[in-house]
Amino acid sequence: MTLLERQFNGTTNAREVLLEELIDLGRDIIDSRDLDLLRENANLNGESFSGKMSKFGSEYSKWYARNFTMPPQLVQAIDDNVVYVHDLDQYAIGTTNCIFIPFDKLLREGFNTGNGSVRPPNSIMTAMSLVAIIFQSQQNAQYGGVSANKLDYDLAPYVTKSFAKLFRKGLDYFDEGQANESLGEITMSRTDLAELYPKAFRFALKETEIETLQAAESMVHNLNTMSSRSGGQIPFTSINYGTCTSPEGQLVISSLLTATMNGLGSGETPVFPIQIFKCKQGVNQQQGDPNYELFLKAAECSARRLYPNFANLDAPLNLQYYDPSDPDTEFATMGCRTRVLGDRFGRNHCSGKGNLSFNTLNLVRLGLAHGTVTGRRSVADEVGFYEDLNHYMDIALEGLLHRFNIQAAQKAKASDFMMREGVWEGGENLAPEDSVGELLKHGSLSLGFIGMAECMKAMYGKHHGEDMEVHAKAVAIVRHMREYCDLKSEELNLNITLFATPAEGLSGKFTKIDRKVLGSIPGVTDREYYTNSFHIPVYFDLGAAQKISLEAPFHEYCNAGAISYVELNGNARNNPSAFIKIIKYALEQQVSYFSINHPIDRCSNCGYEGVIGTNCPSCNAHENDVHIRRLRRVTGYLTGDYQTRFNAAKQAEVRDRVKHL
Repeated sequence: MTLLERQFNGTTNAREVLLEELIDLGRDIIDSRDLDLLRENANLNGESFSGKMSKFGSEYSKWYARNFTMPPQLVQAIDDNVVYVHDLDQYAIGTTNCIFIPFDKLLREGFNTGNGSVRPPNSIMTAMSLVAIIFQSQQNAQYGGVSANKLDYDLAPYVTKSFAKLFRKGLDYFDEGQANESLGEITMSRTDLAELYPKAFRFALKETEIETLQAAESMVHNLNTMSSRSGGQIPFTSINYGTCTSPEGQLVISSLLTATMNGLGSGETPVFPIQIFKCKQGVNQQQGDPNYELFLKAAECSARRLYPNFANLDAPLNLQYYDPSDPDTEFATMGCRTRVLGDRFGRNHCSGKGNLSFNTLNLVRLGLAHGTVTGRRSVADEVGFYEDLNHYMDIALEGLLHRFNIQAAQKAKASDFMMREGVWEGGENLAPEDSVGELLKHGSLSLGFIGMAECMKAMYGKHHGEDMEVHAKAVAIVRHMREYCDLKSEELNLNITLFATPAEGLSGKFTKIDRKVLGSIPGVTDREYYTNSFHIPVYFDLGAAQKISLEAPFHEYCNAGAISYVELNGNARNNPSAFIKIIKYALEQQVSYFSINHPIDRCSNCGYEGVIGTNCPSCNAHENDVHIRRLRRVTGYLTGDYQTRFNAAKQAEVRDRVKHL
């Protein structure tokens, strides 16, 4: 008996309905009839052969999970348009989401990709090449992002190896004596060697700088060209750096920034890796700090290339587990915003764990049910709102727990590289047939939310950027959700966290259904998208400082991750002092993770970069005659061209963005 026959007990009608659904879905994919479906992932060419093939498998897997795997009440909550299950296509097989990779361990000990073993590197050039390979290998063991949380620290030893090798070569070249055991460890900070062997030291320093820059350029190029994920997508990579103060670590940071500013082969802005500069008082925030010049360089790079984003290590939330002697306890993030620093089981550091899965709540639908904007009531029913919020959080959490049980039951061999090589901490101690549940408990399960602005508009007639009383109510809702997550963490003895959802494809999905059911409601459902998490709407006109100060209070409650942006015009790269002032203000306001958006257009005819209208200001080429690549940020990361990669909702959001001057 088939699955359909078992599910519907031989009811022909029901089987035919479901089969018809699958047939229609197939035509939507084959004929590219539903571009929003094919453009759910802005970093994938969904209209390519491989993209369509990937989408076929993805959509069937979602269909299977809904009909044969998920709890019925979760399916109903999805049908109610209140809960969204992210990466539903991975649900039934128990794949996990994202991870911070322990590059120090893998590079120090070597690793095996499954087809062959790799020795520890003896130079920075080889080490950076292996970083790309590790990223690619781990990406195949999961569905979300892969991140390096302290790449400057992880790569510094291999700069030392290159420098030592080149210093010994310099001694031979300049007849300053042969290297011997009495020299001890040769590092870039050895001023005594610089005095004793000045020519060899200068030679080694210069050659190491050249090699490290070449290595950084090679890594950036590899991470933008290695299509390894299904559908021809390159690995979803993030790198965090900025606090290593050794000369070797500083060279890694500087070289990554230079390579990013140089761009790809024809000067294009790299889309990956997402880069995050970690900001820390006493390290890189004031004149005289050892890495302050690198912070200035990071701001210059961000003004030119949109990366790096900026992580605030001094935000109270991020200081909770900070140990100055252990860089692994520094706050770091996946590029879109994921945060996994805390662990109730004691692994209060970043590397070797990640987020397992997350579900998102549509706050707008709850606001419409209990607010004033529909005319059903004159005063918002806040009691009813919170009752429904708790009800749907219970269902969303039940779905996370159900999915966690599937994930925990998987055998180590199912995520071969991740467990065998100890990418997930402790995985190397498991036999292939062992289940992974005891290790996965160190990861996080997250509840997310979207559309706070439209929810407030539905409840009170104003969003939280228009009225401070409404703003306080919005903060109270997020605080309540965080308290719920903390309470459930204690009850269930798991890491339950609150996520300010990075809504890419989801931003339009909720809206489309709500508008179909409830009609077009001004300020709520009349646009193609709901506003990202707790953000002030992109179309609301206000200054940069005001937007930052309004969004800052939400960050401390979102312990699974959050990001805030401001939007500048195309002159951002020409005003570095203003750029730096904005970043520092966001850090002072305790924003945990921050970035500045500004448009970057590129003319394929002459290579001009900046803001391009209908005609290129450099060569006057018309947009219909040449390709104008319009780079924009989606939810923390960049895309090749928002007009061909974004779905309709995100394109509409980009068009609506006002400048926060």
